[in-house]
Amino acid sequence: MFENAKWITRTPSVHWGFEDDPVKLPPSPYLARTFTVKKPLKTATLSAAGLGQAAYFLNGARLPDSHRPTDPTAPIKAVIYRSFDLSALLHEGQNRFGAMLGNNGYNDPRVVRFRGVPMLIAQIDLVYTDGTTDTVVTDTAFKTADAPVLFSLRRCGEKYDARKEIDGWCAAGFDDSDWENAHICAGPGGVLRPTVCPPERIVRRIAGSEIAKGVFDFGENVSGHVAVTVRGKCGSEIEVRYAELLTADGQHVDQGNILADIYKPMAHKDVYILRGDGEEHYAPLFSYHGFRYAEVTGDFESVALTAEVAHTDLAPAAAFSCDNGTLAALHDITVRSVLTNCHGALTDCPHREQNEWTGDGLLSAEAVCIAFDAYDFFYEWMQKFKEDQLPDGRLPCIIPMKNGVWETAFANGPDWDSAIFHIPYYAYRYSGDRRIVELVWENMERTLRHFATLSETCLLRAGVGDWASAGATCDKQITDTAYYATDAQMMAEMAAATGRDPAPFAALFARIRDDFRAAYVKNGELTDTHQTTLAAAIFAGFLTEKEKKAAGDRLAAALAAADHHFICGVHGLRFIFDALCDTGHVQELFDTVTNPAYPGFGNIVARGMTTLPEWFNYGASQNHHFRSPVDAWLFNYLAGIRPVGFGMETVRIAPQFVRGVTTLKATVHGVTVSYDEKTLTVQSPVPFTLCLNGEEKTCPAGEWQVVR
Repeated sequence: MFENAKWITRTPSVHWGFEDDPVKLPPSPYLARTFTVKKPLKTATLSAAGLGQAAYFLNGARLPDSHRPTDPTAPIKAVIYRSFDLSALLHEGQNRFGAMLGNNGYNDPRVVRFRGVPMLIAQIDLVYTDGTTDTVVTDTAFKTADAPVLFSLRRCGEKYDARKEIDGWCAAGFDDSDWENAHICAGPGGVLRPTVCPPERIVRRIAGSEIAKGVFDFGENVSGHVAVTVRGKCGSEIEVRYAELLTADGQHVDQGNILADIYKPMAHKDVYILRGDGEEHYAPLFSYHGFRYAEVTGDFESVALTAEVAHTDLAPAAAFSCDNGTLAALHDITVRSVLTNCHGALTDCPHREQNEWTGDGLLSAEAVCIAFDAYDFFYEWMQKFKEDQLPDGRLPCIIPMKNGVWETAFANGPDWDSAIFHIPYYAYRYSGDRRIVELVWENMERTLRHFATLSETCLLRAGVGDWASAGATCDKQITDTAYYATDAQMMAEMAAATGRDPAPFAALFARIRDDFRAAYVKNGELTDTHQTTLAAAIFAGFLTEKEKKAAGDRLAAALAAADHHFICGVHGLRFIFDALCDTGHVQELFDTVTNPAYPGFGNIVARGMTTLPEWFNYGASQNHHFRSPVDAWLFNYLAGIRPVGFGMETVRIAPQFVRGVTTLKATVHGVTVSYDEKTLTVQSPVPFTLCLNGEEKTCPAGEWQVVR
């Protein structure tokens, strides 16, 4: 692929587009070419990569499924391309393909170290019905001109001057004789490879409700942008500012919680300059935002805003409903939090940072693999892990890297780096497809070797600790060592399932367990009683059965003593759901999750939030998915659906009932469990083991109904 195609750009200058002030960056370019389809077509395929972000057009229309088609990579390592089927879109005779390119994350003078000017590489393969072929590639036959996008930058927005539009610029037969020829430029250096990640799409639209002058509420926290319908005079300028919050008086949007690390003059703001020829429609081409509210200001006669919700289009693989309103709402909230952070990889939040933090992915990996067909999404991200891992085994805390320095100087420890184990493990577990494990097996082994260099013992203290805690935190040696042990156990399981020797990893786990016990277990009890410590020791398998039961009792008592609140951070939450349910304390856990008092999950619902906050004190991002283990708990324990081994070839059904839930229905990858106060029904396309009232029964595939 691309053997004869060249990277092309607007001008030949190596300095073009390199400005210290983002607002001085040149406008986006048009790049286009007219070509001829000579005979009846059998197939036609476009393969293209546009940096930093692209919008593709064919014969006067936006190319289907090409919304923000360039997923993030470290371009010195790799650049991904997407392929599009043009077979039904081309006709015999003249056709015209074109692109508009934005700077976005590729040419950000404040953050990005691997910078480059907007550039395009593309190839159209034509196969005729008579078996002959033609190829159209990017080269100097492409023509170029300035496009109307005057500004585009990641985590900011766009400035679009409709007066500079060139009508029909990508229509077949367009006269581009006064355009310049495109210039060949050096590519970014990374290997070109196809992506397997599902495309980003506009999945739905929400009409805004004007709640104050120029302030629109879309009813939920989403990712995407707003489409503007406006009337006004030529040259009039309108601004659309995005936010999750309103000012105290409700009259304006409040961006105070999302302004860190953002170029503030254009912070989550789109600007549109009118042509003045009647009703005009505008939607940004390159940027996305995280928002519930948008405020429009400027000189206009009339305006309406519609939210276009956009994210990587993951297919749902699970469903959940029950008669407890808090749990039902938490499921919806978690799903929305995950989807709004799917943009070619899993970001932390869709506004303030838009960073692909590895630890956030670790924390949500299980919940995402339960709820969605996320295999290809995670496989693509693991390719970037493979590309960005350092030779000594360290992993950047953000993948793909953008700066190349900062990402390897913060959050580099087992509590973030363990994403390289957890993501493939859960992707394999819920799909049965071992390719993701094979892809990064050597990288996982390299990471374990790196962990071994961090301490003379197996007790590690290198990460950021129990992040975003609702109170005092435990020693980060607890969470780091718990992840180290879990990683070793996951490697042993994956080794056995893929025909490798699990013994070295089992032995590593035993050494980690023994070192932890020597440091933290005295006379059969944990010496640290923090909620996270108790949960981590149970989750990681550090305790005997007797000790485990006692630790579970102490953990349940700790929740009760805290008036049923979680006094732990995101790692404590990752451990605590399994720890309590595995020690017989599902009711105490349910009472804590549904507690409407501040702080906690129940309070999130009581406040009417539509996404999970970064902190339980609501002081920062209002949309962080990394508290999603609460959703995995609904399926794993309340519904009780869990795969046995890897793949959903056999499953274990072991629901745990609580006061407060009478009816429940859950589906995980085709397996459905439902119950009311009298009966339990299982519908499964695969054999399963039913565990109910202390008894186990092996059942073939089909529908089964039993008395509770």
